[in-house]
Amino acid sequence: MNTDDLIAQLAQDPAPAPSARVEARLWPWLTGGLALTAAAFALLLGPRPDLAAALAQPVVAAKTLLPLLLAALALPLALRAVRPGARPGWLARALWALPLAVVALIVLAWLGTPASERMRLFIGHSIHVCLPAITLLSLPPLAGLIAALKRGAPVHPTGAGALAGLAAAGLATALYSTFCIEDSPLFYGVWYSLGIGIATGIGALAGRRWLRW
Repeated sequence: MNTDDLIAQLAQDPAPAPSARVEARLWPWLTGGLALTAAAFALLLGPRPDLAAALAQPVVAAKTLLPLLLAALALPLALRAVRPGARPGWLARALWALPLAVVALIVLAWLGTPASERMRLFIGHSIHVCLPAITLLSLPPLAGLIAALKRGAPVHPTGAGALAGLAAAGLATALYSTFCIEDSPLFYGVWYSLGIGIATGIGALAGRRWLRW
């Protein structure tokens, strides 16, 4: 085969784009990580007994739905972050709406709670469980996402890792919320956010270490 024939053959059968390779690996790795998280959750925590009744209350449902929405927005942003030239688009703007929603819930809860009860609800009784649980439950899906994103070509690996951490933390927090009985936004709006922030920071460090190319 001469050079011209070889070039023609390569042009007809190009290598898959980085995004295609990432997406092909994403779901197996993410599913495996989520399976480990779900197993750890079932073994160590488990859902609260009154979960169905609790989720019927919008303020309680918000502590599960908002992290799920966070993951739904952060995951495609992470995929775009490993595609050079891809723009975040409206997803990035929508992502910033979520902290505003959380702040609004906290303010409304503060205004609607008697002054004598505010600090009790804010401190709660499970910070020592909440923060470690959200962080640790985030690690398996985060590891899966980092493994998948390694096949991409991120311009900003730290940012791509942070988005992976944000997505993983959203999924882990939604799962943890089904165990937690702290139903006031004064608690979950603050402490869940801190746990998500910790996992996002871990993702940023992982991205800086393993997503460079």
